[in-house]
Amino acid sequence: MPPSPRYLDLRCPVCLWRETCGPGEMLAWLRNVGKARPNKGMDLEILYEVFRSAAEAFVCPKCGRRGLNLFNAVEAAHWPEVPSCRKCGQPIGRERLAAVPNTRVCAACQRDMERGAAKPDREFCPRCGAPMEVRAVQEGRRTRYVLSCSARPPCPF
Repeated sequence: MPPSPRYLDLRCPVCLWRETCGPGEMLAWLRNVGKARPNKGMDLEILYEVFRSAAEAFVCPKCGRRGLNLFNAVEAAHWPEVPSCRKCGQPIGRERLAAVPNTRVCAACQRDMERGAAKPDREFCPRCGAPMEVRAVQEGRRTRYVLSCSARPPCPF
């Protein structure tokens, strides 16, 4: 009797994009990074091990970040999608969501707002929606700082 298929969740630690993958989806991801041959199957146990080891090479389709996290899909289903803070973009902690279910900011940003030292809202790329970052650009002997898109691969904004 063949083993029953397991399902794994791929998640981006930056934008919290998520996909639940069965054996077919795992093979597709592995083929995209060159870890599986086209039109060839793979033993399930080998498939899971190769998929786990290749997760660092996977690129998030939403924000372009390389390196996705893996979770057991059954365990991940017990907690809904974690929202990100509208101020800093970091995931809001589970404890905070349990205490204040409809919050839109993390505990650190809430504390800063209450002290009057609130951080400015993050700026996001108008073209792809990725967070903007300040980068140094060398122009001869001068250095100037520009606001640019942080998406990988780079957005042409």
